[in-house]
Amino acid sequence: MDKNYPFILSIIGVPDSGKTTFILKLLPELKRRGINAAVAKYCPRGFDLDIEGKDSFRFTQAGGRGIFLSSAEKEAVIRPSTVTLNLKEKLKNYFSDFDFVFMEGYNNEIDIKKIQIIRKEIDSSESSSPEIIAYISDVALATDKPVYQPDDIPGIASFLESLRNESRV
Repeated sequence: MDKNYPFILSIIGVPDSGKTTFILKLLPELKRRGINAAVAKYCPRGFDLDIEGKDSFRFTQAGGRGIFLSSAEKEAVIRPSTVTLNLKEKLKNYFSDFDFVFMEGYNNEIDIKKIQIIRKEIDSSESSSPEIIAYISDVALATDKPVYQPDDIPGIASFLESLRNESRV
């Protein structure tokens, strides 16, 4: 992995397995450690940042193909999705100055390392994806990969730090 790019990792699991909850718990721990993290979330039903009545909406309606919004606190880009770059390349470009990009979902993306969340009350079957590098589970798993309890946020953060450090060598 190129040391000038973020470590991209997909958190996968069946719906309601706790992907969002896990990421929400992990982000403050990484921030406490001085680690810069971004999140990419798949929205199967779509999303809209371009709200009717706002200037950005009006620019789009008038024919603008790309809109850049900024304030002192944040920035946003609204543009048509392109197929010239794959998702991994897009994330590298958008978040090149970050340490990590966590993808929520994107179960079928290839060439992206993954951590699978397995919960006994939801679904206890392991993915057969060769990109799985670890599991977060409240059930015993027969695997040679690391398995973390869902509440072991410091342990998982340390594991992720070691992965990132290895990728920078």
